[in-house]
Order: sequence, then C-alpha cells, then structure tokens
Amino acid sequence: PGYEGYLNFRVASLADLMTDAGYNTYMVGKWHLGDTVETGPHARGFRRVFASFDGAAHLGGWDWRGPEPSKYWDNSNVVTVGDDWYTTRDYTKKMLGYIEQDRADGKPFFAYMAYTAPHWPLQAPKESIAKFKGWYDDGYEALYAKRFARQKALGLVPKDAAPIDNARFNPRWNSLTAEQKAIESRRMEIYAAMVSDLDIYVGEVITYLKKTGQFDNTFIMFMSDNGAESGRRDLQAPIRDQIGKAYDHSLESLGSARSYVMYGPNWASASATPFNRHKFTGFEGGIRVPAFVHFPKKVNPGRSSDAVGTVMDLLPTFLALAGAEHPGDSYRGRPVLRPQGVSLLPVIYGQAQSAHPQDEILGWELFGHRSVRQGDWKLVWDAAPPPAQRKWALFDVGGDFQELRDLSNSNPQQVSKLQAAWDTYAQRNGVVF
Repeated sequence: PGYEGYLNFRVASLADLMTDAGYNTYMVGKWHLGDTVETGPHARGFRRVFASFDGAAHLGGWDWRGPEPSKYWDNSNVVTVGDDWYTTRDYTKKMLGYIEQDRADGKPFFAYMAYTAPHWPLQAPKESIAKFKGWYDDGYEALYAKRFARQKALGLVPKDAAPIDNARFNPRWNSLTAEQKAIESRRMEIYAAMVSDLDIYVGEVITYLKKTGQFDNTFIMFMSDNGAESGRRDLQAPIRDQIGKAYDHSLESLGSARSYVMYGPNWASASATPFNRHKFTGFEGGIRVPAFVHFPKKVNPGRSSDAVGTVMDLLPTFLALAGAEHPGDSYRGRPVLRPQGVSLLPVIYGQAQSAHPQDEILGWELFGHRSVRQGDWKLVWDAAPPPAQRKWALFDVGGDFQELRDLSNSNPQQVSKLQAAWDTYAQRNGVVF
C-alpha cells in the first residue's frame, strides 16, 4: 500500500472534493499518477483534461524514454500530438480554452497547471534558446557565486552566510576545453529558455484573467516539485545508445526535439543555490523549494515567510479557500484516509507565524535517501556513499540552513530522539525500503 504507482482509492481526490464544492475542475500537464482510464485524471475528478502520461515530453511529442510518440490524456482518450507541439505553450492554450468554454455558467474554477518545464530532456524552441546566448559563458562556479550574492542582497540568506566551497564542482570550469565549455553553456541556456518560456506563458494566463475580470478574485499559487536535477539520464542506456542515431547532439542541435540532454550536477548546484545537494536526497537542496501566492483581496504583496509547509498542506488549504471540508473517514461509499496536512491560510494571510507545531514530525524518503525533521532539528540519511560509510547526520537547520555542520557526534541524545521520530514516521506511512 502506498507504492501502487497510481493515486490510490484510499483517498478522496482534491479534484473530486473541489467538484463537490461547486467548482469546475481543469488539469493540464504532468499526471504520472496512473495510466489506465480508471486511474487517469478525468476519472479522478478533473472535468476537462489534457495531461501527459510520463510528464517529460516538450517538443514534438516525443516520450522521455526515447524517440517514440508520447501519450497524453485528452479527458479519458489516449492521444498523441504532432511535430509542432510545445508543452509550455500548448498546455497554456488548452487551459485557457477550458476556462473560457465554461465561463458563462458562472461557476468558480480550480485549475491545476502541472507544467513540465524545465524537466528533462532540456528542449525549447530555437528562438527561446537564442535569447540566452552567452549568458553562462563564465561557468557554473561563477553562476553560483553570483546567485548567492544576489540572494544575500535580497535578504533571502543571512548576511553572515558564506558560500559553499567550490570543491564540489567537478570538473572545475577552468579545466574544460573551449568546446566543452560551449556545450556546457548551451545546456544551461536551454534550461534558462524553458524557465523563461514558462514565465511568458504563465503571463498569458494572468493577461486572460485580467481581461475577463477574474484576476482579483483568483487565488494563484506557484511551487516547484523538487530540488535541482543532478542526474545524467542522457549518459545511460537506452538514451545513450540513441545518440548519433535518433538523437543529434551536435552543438547546433542541442535543445531541439532531436536531442536529449540534461544539465548535470554542476549546473544543478548553481540552481540549488544557496543549498547543499540535489533532488532525490533528503537534504534541503532536494526537498526545499520556492513557492509563492497571489491573492489581492487577502494577501499583502511583498511579504515572505520562513514557515514550514509541505505538499500535504495544499489540499487542506484549497478546501479552506473553497469553504469546503474534508468528508472524514468515508467518501462515496468507501473508506478513506484523513489528510495529514493543515491549511496554510493563517500563514499566507499573515495571521500566524507557523502552520505546524514545533514538535510535529515531518519526514521524507526516496530511493533509500531519507530525513526527518522536528522543529529546527533535522536528521538526514545519505544513501549516496558506499554502504559502509552511510550514517545519520544531524543538522540545526535554523542556524545551518546549508546543512554543512554535522552535529551528530556532539548531540547523541538528539540523534536518538530523531531516530525514534523517524521510526514513528516510517511506521505511520508504511515506508518500504
């Protein structure tokens, strides 16, 4: 249980609950929660849907596993798309069409836009990539330093914080040949193009809402789903075996539908600024992501919060906005679990400093990596080293947000306390290693 590979039926889905609350529900983008009609997004409550099975196609509708057509849900129908397809642009068009189609009925809408940019493979239109030509020619070490300084100037990191040692960048930028630097820079240019295009097309949503008089009465939340991707799937089979055949990885072709590239651990370290480590791990660089909200009638602009929230808090937050409640232990004649999250509205509205009590146990686990947090204390298990070298590391993330100082040797009692907290979390959630 919990590892079925689809959104199981022991929960009431957010889309169903928002439908019950009187909302039209729409979804575009990555589903990745079931690839049968019964487990697809249309069956789980979204009225209108255009969603990717695998969640990582961008140009021309190719699948993330290789050069084959990617499959999409069009409501409950399985379809493919043509060569002119660009996910960020076309997901936006689909969503605006859905909202407009039902606008006359006067019902509120819940729109879930699960954009896939900048997920690998890194692909974007040529004209989008061209905008960033030369931006990253100084390399990943320089980009990290520039971003860290900018974050400090904006007050996003403490004034006395120091950047992480550049020794983690491998190879060092100055050791690369001119050809290697050109290819490395291009990978980051493509990534930047994807993020920039995301901004542009989200802007089209904003323009539409303003044009139709709905902007001031629409709660907008944006968040990332995980930390920076450091892996290089393009160096592994079967993708590796298609380079020079289905894929053209010449400098001129990088970023096209005929290429399949990722930007690797060095650019990922720059993307993860100011944190340590990357996606898949339980370190802050893997699980702590940006999020913001916009709601003119309730949220004063320009405020920020360091309050801890989790993805589990979104369902209670959206239900609270809709004036709806979770049904409890049963839904539509079947038993369901109650949500573990809480509404973030008190924090968002500036009425509370935190949403979760200090002693609440929060945990994470993926592919052997795991961590548990209680208050500012956090215990992390790093699955990357050889098995004999793995151990729990203890951090005070209130004073060491970069997780650079392992305090486990000097705080054995805190380690034991959090190990017990981890066991509680793992048992409560049915974690399987």
